[in-house]
Amino acid sequence: MISPHISDETLLLMMDGELQESHAAEVAEHLEQCSACRQRRDAFTGLLAEVTVLEPQVAPPDTAREGLAQRIAITAEARRPAWLNPRLMMKVAAVLLLGVGALTYRHFYALPQNAMVSYEETGPEPNHNITPGAVRNAELSELCIMPDDNLDPVVTAEKQRAVFAAYGLDDRASRAYQVDYLINPQLGGNDEFQNLWPEPYHATVWNAQAKDALETRLHGMVCSGQMSLGEAQREIANDWIGAYKKTFHADRPVRVQAAIDSQSESSDVK
Repeated sequence: MISPHISDETLLLMMDGELQESHAAEVAEHLEQCSACRQRRDAFTGLLAEVTVLEPQVAPPDTAREGLAQRIAITAEARRPAWLNPRLMMKVAAVLLLGVGALTYRHFYALPQNAMVSYEETGPEPNHNITPGAVRNAELSELCIMPDDNLDPVVTAEKQRAVFAAYGLDDRASRAYQVDYLINPQLGGNDEFQNLWPEPYHATVWNAQAKDALETRLHGMVCSGQMSLGEAQREIANDWIGAYKKTFHADRPVRVQAAIDSQSESSDVK
């Protein structure tokens, strides 16, 4: 299984010096060993530093701030576990509000018209600094009780916007990308931000259809005992395209190769 990562809430408390000494020592030890968590901590630090400069110039309108704060407060009250204190929720809300300010600035002042090009050029692999993958505790009896039909739970609009923003994509990206689970739920993936990324629909042969095919194949291999669940999770999280090539013994998606072969045969006949 993939090693558990420190939650965003704990990182925020650590950065603000709010953790108990014993807990802080455990988190510090984990950070020394986990590059993914260090990168997320550094990303938080960078965001806070950036918006400290941007906020006085381009802070979100007061009405937007108030509305977002109210929604965060309502959601927090409905879902807040007993151990989660109000001060922590205020810190999370503050980061979200500051992020709105930074995104507003980028959208209207800093982003060029072709802002999506950078990710399109490096895609369709997720940025592992943003999306390392995250899993829940799941048993094979739960995952294999029914076939993988690719009917993943719907990602909320709020999470979709957050994922697009993290990858430097604007709202128009939803036309070309779907916010997908890096490790799909049928293989034990959860719906945390660290497991979500913008996956292209059709812009490349390595698109959502190809990844769906890999997920179905890995699910079958896990449930038939050909591969362990942990191995399948690592394969798809570390390099899903490499996993596809190894699993299907193909250098490109099977459907694409079949279409090329068909065209080649037609040309030979002529």
